[in-house]
Amino acid sequence: MKLIQLRALCSVVDMGSFRSAARQLNSAQSTLTDSIQSLERELGVTLLVRSSQGISLTQAGKVFLTRARSIILDCDRAVQDVRHCNGMHEGQIAMGVSAQALAACLMPVFSSFTGRFPNVQLHVASGGTKMLIEMIRAGRLDFVMCPLNPDVGDIDLHIERLYHTKTSIIARKGHPLADARSLHDLVDCQWVSVRPAGVIGSAEKHLIELFRAQGLPPPSIAITGESLLEILHMVCETDYLTIEPGMLASMKLFSSTLVSLSIREPLESCEVSLVSRRVSPMSQVTQELTSMLISYSRLRHRAKG
Repeated sequence: MKLIQLRALCSVVDMGSFRSAARQLNSAQSTLTDSIQSLERELGVTLLVRSSQGISLTQAGKVFLTRARSIILDCDRAVQDVRHCNGMHEGQIAMGVSAQALAACLMPVFSSFTGRFPNVQLHVASGGTKMLIEMIRAGRLDFVMCPLNPDVGDIDLHIERLYHTKTSIIARKGHPLADARSLHDLVDCQWVSVRPAGVIGSAEKHLIELFRAQGLPPPSIAITGESLLEILHMVCETDYLTIEPGMLASMKLFSSTLVSLSIREPLESCEVSLVSRRVSPMSQVTQELTSMLISYSRLRHRAKG
């Protein structure tokens, strides 16, 4: 088994076709086909199936792909570490962030980090916690910063708890119910909520449970979307409400248009955490970035507290 075979498999899956993968790897399609076929012969299974709809993975292919990504990531980290020892700080760090982590502590750290390591490229994937954790396990990200419930723990993940964040009901400035102090005042409102594709959104679930706990009829969720940005834009332009981390309303992008309602009912609290895989050590330069993020986030929230 060769690393070039693993890279060929991952590229074909990521790009969705042999032609696109060949362009990405600057290789001939026939070379990629030979690499994957020889890998399949060595493993004794079929990994990829080609059809008129494109490329799809067999069940064995899905299992093997996760391991292949992990092996490639570890090899890339090993190369970065050796170059780091020789003063050659280069490569790429792939991280995942939720919206509140991005707004709360990433920008100052990014500016400092890229100033120190100008040849290290940062790739940032955004999304909900469930999706980001799946990408960590699949070996597609080096680490993620996202909210986790206090009781969440996984044997295959290293979880560094950073700071607490609370959800809030968010409305546009000037909303007729901006001064509401109870969920009972909001029973006739319509709501928008983030729901990642194929997943029941946790914010939506939390909202429904809040109304149920108060003996209220279910909230009217008029619209769901897959992007937090589009949801907040809708709230800015309408009388829809949403339930998301309260600090989003204080972001520079939205502080002039959004407000958090001061509802007396207790809303959900969680901890923003830095999550990585236990079995795969980070490169030295990635460890430097995570150390900076941990230090800055704790210092900032300690000062606020």
